[in-house]
Amino acid sequence: MKKSKITKSNAMDKIIKMISRNDQMERNGGGQWVATHRVHKSKKQYSRRRFKRETKQNLDN
Repeated sequence: MKKSKITKSNAMDKIIKMISRNDQMERNGGGQWVATHRVHKSKKQYSRRRFKRETKQNLDN
């Protein structure tokens, strides 16, 4: 295996990420992790799971 060189820029990026993760853990309390960049799910897109859930609710009512 080839050993990769650790450059100063990579080391600084890792340190900054680690500090920001620790800050986020403290803010959320109890060490919870919350995703900051989630993909927006389109409501127009067909979802079989959502369709099943809605049909069950309609049958129960």
